[in-house]
Amino acid sequence: MIQPKKGDGPESLSLPLAEKAYIAIKKMILENELKPGDQINVAQLCTLLSIGRSPIHQAIHRLDREGLVAILPRKGILIKAETIDSFLSLIDSRLLVEPYLTGEAMQRMTPELLDKLKKIVQIGRQCAQNNDHQGSMEVDRLFHQTLYEAANNELLANFAGQLLDRSMRLWFRTHTPGAENPNIHELEALYETIASADRTAAVEMMAQHIISIRKKVFP
Repeated sequence: MIQPKKGDGPESLSLPLAEKAYIAIKKMILENELKPGDQINVAQLCTLLSIGRSPIHQAIHRLDREGLVAILPRKGILIKAETIDSFLSLIDSRLLVEPYLTGEAMQRMTPELLDKLKKIVQIGRQCAQNNDHQGSMEVDRLFHQTLYEAANNELLANFAGQLLDRSMRLWFRTHTPGAENPNIHELEALYETIASADRTAAVEMMAQHIISIRKKVFP
């Protein structure tokens, strides 16, 4: 995997260790390095990722809440399977929540927030050029979460984050080697609409962005 230039990748956004552990473990699940039915323990993950036990524990509990793993007392961590029905329910739930949060964030938009979103999109473009799919996954999540946190509704923003985290499993299910990364173009278009201050258009574009995920997986 080709990495973005130094200072130009998602790592420049200074992710906490627990977030890095979460992304790394989720990547192993999404790419089937850890398959449904596999069992692993915290000590093994610490060795694999060179990260301490506390961030690993935080990441595992987060993945447990999302339904990707099950914590088995005194036995370890079980990798769980996802179903087609759960994927469809997930997308329907995102359609109910995320366009609304986008509209609320538009009402509270600031130059500082626009600059942050622009920086995230620029990093995403670099990841796409370098064929860095894990970096692109991080960028996609950061863009959405940054926007939703601006909506000033912590409960819904957290819920949207959980939905977004689970749907990241679709990312690698739909990816084929050598295929162009499609999400950066959608994020760029979404950013431009947000920057234009057209609230109605931004809400509609967010809905279409989520619908496009369903079409890619279930055409």
